[in-house]
Amino acid sequence: MTVVRLQNVSKYFNHQPVINHLSLDVHKGEFLTLLGPSGCGKTTVLRLIAGLETCDTGTVLINGRDQTRLPACDRDVNTVFQSYALFPHMNVFDNIAFGLKLKKIGARHIRERVEKTLALVKLEGLETRSIHQLSGGQQQRVAIARAIVNQPLILLLDEPLSALDHKLRKQMRLDLRHLHRKLGITFVFVTHDQEEALTLSDRVVVMNHGTIQQIGTPKDIYETPVNLFVADFVGESNLFDASVIRILGTDMEIRFQGIAKTVQNRRNFQPGQTVKVLLRPEDMTVTRVQRQCPEESLPGRVREMIYKGTTVDLIIQLDSGQEVLVTEFFNEDDPNIFYDMDEPVCVSWIKGWEVILADE
Repeated sequence: MTVVRLQNVSKYFNHQPVINHLSLDVHKGEFLTLLGPSGCGKTTVLRLIAGLETCDTGTVLINGRDQTRLPACDRDVNTVFQSYALFPHMNVFDNIAFGLKLKKIGARHIRERVEKTLALVKLEGLETRSIHQLSGGQQQRVAIARAIVNQPLILLLDEPLSALDHKLRKQMRLDLRHLHRKLGITFVFVTHDQEEALTLSDRVVVMNHGTIQQIGTPKDIYETPVNLFVADFVGESNLFDASVIRILGTDMEIRFQGIAKTVQNRRNFQPGQTVKVLLRPEDMTVTRVQRQCPEESLPGRVREMIYKGTTVDLIIQLDSGQEVLVTEFFNEDDPNIFYDMDEPVCVSWIKGWEVILADE
């Protein structure tokens, strides 16, 4: 069931398009993330759903009803802002209860709902504490509690974790995911952090320049990007220039880095077409040179080794001059994972895990 539908929506600031003829369906109960670089229009999409901005063209439907011109206060939507926007002169309880009091709900029901919500966000016992006495993580939980206590149809979250330190962000990601499962309401989340998008979402919408580049599950977005922007923006990637030599049924032979390789032809490429080969760092393997590299391997030298605890990143300069990033899982019992600087190596990859994209 579609709970939000944006139909051919455009928004202009100073006669410049921020959102350009965008259409999007948000499904009931899902965790949808809008992902993209700063200025790509993701927060504007959120504000159009919330009613904090009005679209210049197109239609905003919420629960099947046209709400394009409906003011924010009349929409069954609540927003958690990047700055939290808490009331500094109110304590925790009054901040959370604010929306309920505006709806003229009885005092007993307000207290019950606030206490239940405090338990959901793990803030029991802090009802009387002032906002300035809370940590950043606690303030963020108050902002979420104030939004969900109204039991909205849709919860909009505009980069709510950006002000938190790395460890707290990781914890809050888990808390948000658990909260989504408990509440069962629709979450629309905005971030430029790829790790957040991949770990939190049911679906990810990758945006750039006010348009949607790709919509899919985190696995789809990471493993099968549809174009070079998505491939380069989401996660680390190694890109190689290549050309199609010939078609072999559902496969094709390509040439890159001086070697020929048979790969799947998933996008109906034609002979002579220039393409890009995408290889993720964790899909690549490194071996020491014995006498010479195998025929389908790429010779190179280790330029940097970065130990990350569970993994080791290797920056390798190929004989062609191109640098590639290779990630190997760390095994303290395997001394072969450690390489000397400038050591000659052979680089290969797991067959079938490459992604072939059109050269844009």
